[in-house]
Amino acid sequence: MKQKTEKNSPNKVLEIMQGTISKKNNIYPTYINLNNPKHIEIEDKYFSSLVVINYYHEQNDLLLKNLIDTNINMNLSMFYEKKDTYKMIRELTYHIGNTGVDLESKNQNTQDIELVAYTHNDAKYIRKQMQVNNEELYFFYLYITVFANSIRELEYLLNKVEGMIQSKGMQSRRAYFRQEQAFLSAIPLMQNHEDVKQVTRRNILTSGLVATYPFISSSLFDENGIYIGNNIYNHSLVFIDRYNSDKYKNANISIFGTSGAGKSFYTKLLILRNAMLGIKQYIIDPEREYENVCNNLGGTFIKIGPTSNTHINIFDIRKESIEEEEKGYLAAKIGKLIGFFNLVFGEMDEEEKAILEEKLIECYAKKGITFDDESLFKQDENKVTITKIFKESRDMPRLEDLYHLLEQDPKTKVFKTKLIPFVKGSLKFFNEYTNITLDTDLIVADIYEMRRR
Repeated sequence: MKQKTEKNSPNKVLEIMQGTISKKNNIYPTYINLNNPKHIEIEDKYFSSLVVINYYHEQNDLLLKNLIDTNINMNLSMFYEKKDTYKMIRELTYHIGNTGVDLESKNQNTQDIELVAYTHNDAKYIRKQMQVNNEELYFFYLYITVFANSIRELEYLLNKVEGMIQSKGMQSRRAYFRQEQAFLSAIPLMQNHEDVKQVTRRNILTSGLVATYPFISSSLFDENGIYIGNNIYNHSLVFIDRYNSDKYKNANISIFGTSGAGKSFYTKLLILRNAMLGIKQYIIDPEREYENVCNNLGGTFIKIGPTSNTHINIFDIRKESIEEEEKGYLAAKIGKLIGFFNLVFGEMDEEEKAILEEKLIECYAKKGITFDDESLFKQDENKVTITKIFKESRDMPRLEDLYHLLEQDPKTKVFKTKLIPFVKGSLKFFNEYTNITLDTDLIVADIYEMRRR
């Protein structure tokens, strides 16, 4: 007998090559052990669940605050079942009637009477809250699943969680021989398993429902932010976009911490990130710790002090000192110089400020610089065609020029005396022309030697 054979179709071959593995297999665990009544083993993790069976009658604080703020690996699951108000009032009334009859009976012992009295008063309280204060009744279920890398660690975490639960007036029970059911109730499947449901069910009014609110842990997470660190209270990740003007008023931050906590490291990390984003940065370095960062990023390092070979002329007027299409270079510069000399000469009154401003105007006039912005431009001698360029540092006055003007006027001789250290003494590095470039994105001013004065 000749057997008929068929060629395999392309679809049949493809099905064989793909096998029977579906997309669900990619998320399924490769190993689950349910043999131990105390925990579940899933791959290399151990899981054990707790069910909350009771808590204080009235709660004035949030039930889950301690648990949410901790860094213990756990899953929390809560279920709420809203009950029909009319039906519950009718059942409570029936229960109150029955317990009232039991209380009038003399055939019960003292312990039974106290238990009946407690349930009787509790039912009356719930009915009153529902009838008078328009509260509603819910059935509340709370499951907690703790997981760890070892059984020993799991036991330690379970004891810790149980202590936190007891501190909030709650009573819990380990879900022995019901670990699978409790585990399924604690993962996001919206499944409140019947085998553990009756054990953990407790009634709760609307006012008590507030105490179970879980979203109490503050966190900072900006969608386009960069990683800053971990929240010290709940160990959540902190991502901040400091330049989000819709959320923050400005990008200013303050960094505090004990010695060795990582303040300098984090600051240098910010400098690197800002450099990558092309953000201009100006750094005042009192500890001489940013020189290497500055050199590696191609920035300008300014050493300010008696031994420095880098100088900045405080009388310099830079083209970038005012916004484009604005006017008033000299007026803006004099305002800044008045602030500088207010620190050098001490607090000045309005008359002294006016006299000093007059001398500053005269000082700039000797260099051909006036309130006309065109006076700050000169012809480029290196080019054949007539081209105007902004004046350089050597075209500006120095402190020495102001010093000589001040000594000529009896009214300003006191100012002249106070300038002697800056012109002839230990601070004469202020009386120099600028010899460094200031058009880089990173400028670091080293004031290590200045802080000792």
